[in-house]
Amino acid sequence: MSKFFEKIKKIASENEKVAMFVDMDGTITVYDVYPESDVNKNMADNYQTLEPVNYVIDILKKINELPNVDVYILTLSRDRSITEKKKVWLNKYVNFIDEDKWIIITKELGEYNKENRDIIKAEKMKEKLDKYNYEILLDDDHKILKETQKILGNSASVFHISSAII
Repeated sequence: MSKFFEKIKKIASENEKVAMFVDMDGTITVYDVYPESDVNKNMADNYQTLEPVNYVIDILKKINELPNVDVYILTLSRDRSITEKKKVWLNKYVNFIDEDKWIIITKELGEYNKENRDIIKAEKMKEKLDKYNYEILLDDDHKILKETQKILGNSASVFHISSAII
């Protein structure tokens, strides 16, 4: 069993109700890098062909089976088209996480912007703290991880994707 799963299992055993939030791009999907000017078009055109990170997805399946842990998808999307492509991808590869636990924050809809990009995930997590006594974020973005830990403090743990694959 992976060290990461054991860490999550330990957190679950020490808390009554835990929410785990998981990023998509670079975390459960292989992240393709595009020139800034072409990101929207390339992501919209190619999202369905992105490879799943099966090792991480398999661990998430096991975490999802822990009785007091709810696994959420928490991801940013630049526009509605990419949001829809992400939903199709999730249905194909991560259908063990119910759609009502998919939080896709879309820039085109004004749900985030350049100024709040690094804190919006922590804000979304904070909204759920009335339902959970502990939260976890698995992400690949260092700024988002740092800001989340700063905002949520002792009520959360953050993990970089690298900790899930060792």
